[in-house]
Amino acid sequence: MQPLYRTIYLLCPANVRTGGPEALHQLGRALLDCGLDARMVYLKGAPDPVAADGMLTFPTLDDPMPPEYAHYDIPRAFSIRDAADCAVVFPEIWPVVIPMLQHAVPHLWWLSIDNGMRAVEAFGGIPAIAATRAVHLCQSYYALAYLAERGLPGLPLFDYTAPEHAAAALRAGSENRQDRILYPSRGKWFTGWLRRWAPNLPWQEIAGFTPAQVQELFLTSKLYVDFGSHPGKDRMPREAAILGCCVITGQRGAAGNPYDVPIPSVYKFKDSRLLVPRIVGRIRQVLADYDRDTADFATYRRIIMGEKIEFLAQAARIFGGRLIAAPKLDQ
Repeated sequence: MQPLYRTIYLLCPANVRTGGPEALHQLGRALLDCGLDARMVYLKGAPDPVAADGMLTFPTLDDPMPPEYAHYDIPRAFSIRDAADCAVVFPEIWPVVIPMLQHAVPHLWWLSIDNGMRAVEAFGGIPAIAATRAVHLCQSYYALAYLAERGLPGLPLFDYTAPEHAAAALRAGSENRQDRILYPSRGKWFTGWLRRWAPNLPWQEIAGFTPAQVQELFLTSKLYVDFGSHPGKDRMPREAAILGCCVITGQRGAAGNPYDVPIPSVYKFKDSRLLVPRIVGRIRQVLADYDRDTADFATYRRIIMGEKIEFLAQAARIFGGRLIAAPKLDQ
């Protein structure tokens, strides 16, 4: 397919290492691998460019990229050429960029739903966004459904779990798994009820660890429990699963459908205090029968293994181009 745009600019928060910025770097790498001209533009704070001579210029920032993203190897730009043959991709927290572009095609990427609502409402709400010429990209089925219910068509552009996790999982066995229950900082209000009901179980919050240490925790634990809001297709449940953990989630956000978190329904629970004894019972069963229960996540793991190829295909369909380089294991 012929490229649809001469240059594709990606607006990314500077010095931030979270799922959204990593997805933007993944997209930049995918576009380059499809033979397209992609440039990363780092912003500190809200977008506030200077417009002159058909260019939007942003402040120069020193070392704006976390070193963990250096391997994506994406060229950097400080200005956007506001022309019809250019596209600009930015996260849902910055709908204010849309009216800044007079000619370039704005692509609003809904990397989450819940996290962007304050910015969306400040813009005038969904009706105001629907009245623009923005193209809507969705990181999850949750986002696709949310927009569709409000009359906004979206295009799927799902991110992927870092391939090095899959490589690490292939080297790991089940013999070193400990009776450890991992849980994130989000959703602690409900996880706290589970802990109070079963204080003698081996709970471990994932906080204050390096990425390498988190990977090691996943590789050596039996269970990951996540009762967060799941504003998009979160990375942590996918990383836990591909690294061998069984997974229990709530039903909020993207965890509420069978596509973004495709695990058997017996591992998904509403975050109701009335269900605490039943959830703790499931947790105890997983710890006791890990070797049996881990097979229930085989389909989820196969889907995660194929995420990068799916992502490349989605990027090519949206922006044109074709894959000219084989995907690298570490990107």
